[in-house]
Amino acid sequence: FILVVGGWDSSNTAHLLEIPHLAGIRSFHINRADCISADNTITHRTMAGEIVTEPLIEDLSKDIVLGVTSGASTPDAAVQDSLSSIFMLKKLSK
Repeated sequence: FILVVGGWDSSNTAHLLEIPHLAGIRSFHINRADCISADNTITHRTMAGEIVTEPLIEDLSKDIVLGVTSGASTPDAAVQDSLSSIFMLKKLSK
């Protein structure tokens, strides 16, 4: 899946979500690491602009392939914290 980190009101970041979405790749647009929960759910903005919560990693026992991108003004720490949350989910599942 693709993780897009950046402001929910950013048209640039929304376009970053559009690219994998149109290619049929599962993708999530979050605005902060807190959107990724310890219960393996993610609260994200859809292409339609709705904020929804759904399961993140479909099978925690399997390896995942993850791409990540962020908006131009998104702090590096926001991306790093988001990735750390995902890595922690995988580590806790073992």
